[in-house]
Amino acid sequence: MNIKVYYVSPKGCAQEIAEAIARECRCTKEPLMPAYPPEGVAMMFIGCEGSKADKVTMDFISSLNTNRVRNAALFSCSPRRDNVAIEEMRQALEARGVRVLKGSMAFPGKGFMSGKRPGPEDLEAARNYARECLNSVSR
Repeated sequence: MNIKVYYVSPKGCAQEIAEAIARECRCTKEPLMPAYPPEGVAMMFIGCEGSKADKVTMDFISSLNTNRVRNAALFSCSPRRDNVAIEEMRQALEARGVRVLKGSMAFPGKGFMSGKRPGPEDLEAARNYARECLNSVSR
């Protein structure tokens, strides 16, 4: 299965989560800048940091269609608990016809404001999330 993991991570939190997901999926992670929109991806993980989805992420999503990606799974790292970034990404992907898997991973950024990275429990949750997503697509 062709799997991609993309992220925007100015503080490094989303990058660490992306790394955990990529290792579980046995693929590489790639920052959205300067990522080129892929073709024929069966499963794409997209993640960002912050309370809202950033311009780079939303511009990338606007370049996608069902020929480029069939399924997407979303994650974010934010001190906010309302998951605005995930909902913005979900709505934009669905408007492009991309199937967004139910559920998503929002890492509330334990210690996020103090600059601490995701803890071992967050990375384990990311690996579990990746497995669940892959299982739901391969059924």
